[in-house]
Amino acid sequence: MAIQTDVSRSHTGRPLLISIFFNHLQSFIFFLHLFRPSKIDSFQLLYSYQGLTMRSTIIAIVSILYAMFACVAAKKKSSGGFRRGIATAYSGAGQMNRTGRNACGFNPKSLGKKWNTYFVAMNEGDFNKAGRPCGKCIEIKGKSTVYAKIVDICPKKYCKSGHVDLSSPALKKATGYTWDKKPVQWRFASCK
Repeated sequence: MAIQTDVSRSHTGRPLLISIFFNHLQSFIFFLHLFRPSKIDSFQLLYSYQGLTMRSTIIAIVSILYAMFACVAAKKKSSGGFRRGIATAYSGAGQMNRTGRNACGFNPKSLGKKWNTYFVAMNEGDFNKAGRPCGKCIEIKGKSTVYAKIVDICPKKYCKSGHVDLSSPALKKATGYTWDKKPVQWRFASCK
């Protein structure tokens, strides 16, 4: 018996996203069946000759939408603890206080040349959820990998969840660009 190593496929042989979709759809239909006053089999909602009434059509559409959103949410999480997000740049090397005093209160001279070059302002939501991770690092993957030290917060109105606002050298090393919004993956990591 061969052990399945392809994580993109489920045990049924279907692509994993399709299996997740059908599992959520079945669960949701079962859930709806529990609260329906009639004794009709839950699958008759979708397949009976009477089943395409307005009520069952709406329930089927809601079920499909629910399953699709569950699939999208499952896909959004990346492997290895990485999060998908957007990276931008807010200042150059040695300029972590360019937009005002950094939220972590670091004296730029005390951080050394490396962390004065590769630093990040984390979005406010992730910053607060992580318990003010000042001085910790994140690993950012784009076209290349870079490590940056967390020194500041990027306010909610500028940075949504998953967004990291880097120094321009860190953005260039990760994505090849010194400006613009670029897709990246990132995770908390030890400072290297």
